[in-house]
Amino acid sequence: MKCFAYVRTSNGKNKEDSLQKQTGIIEDFIVQNNWYLDSVYADVGLGNNINKNFLKMIEDAQQGKIDAIIVSDPSRISRNSDYLSFIIEKLRAEYKIRIITVDYGVNTFLHNNLREL
Repeated sequence: MKCFAYVRTSNGKNKEDSLQKQTGIIEDFIVQNNWYLDSVYADVGLGNNINKNFLKMIEDAQQGKIDAIIVSDPSRISRNSDYLSFIIEKLRAEYKIRIITVDYGVNTFLHNNLREL
């Protein structure tokens, strides 16, 4: 499965460390599942903002370039639960893109499989 990682952090002092830590966690997760990491999209900014690399990732997803988006935590996508639900459902239903968090708190791959049974 071709995966894209999404990492985001605030403008704080340790932003590079935070992005590297998130990326490392996601890379380890992908290796454990025998998947393939294609690209990492990274943004620096507050969680309530729409971030430019997030929008680029969504655009790539809409063009069929992505099988799954892996994030360390759902809040990396958005801290707004309504927007988070909207994005997850739109990507899953319209573009068949799986969203998976490292802790499996969000796993639309599992959701898709259950629907197909």
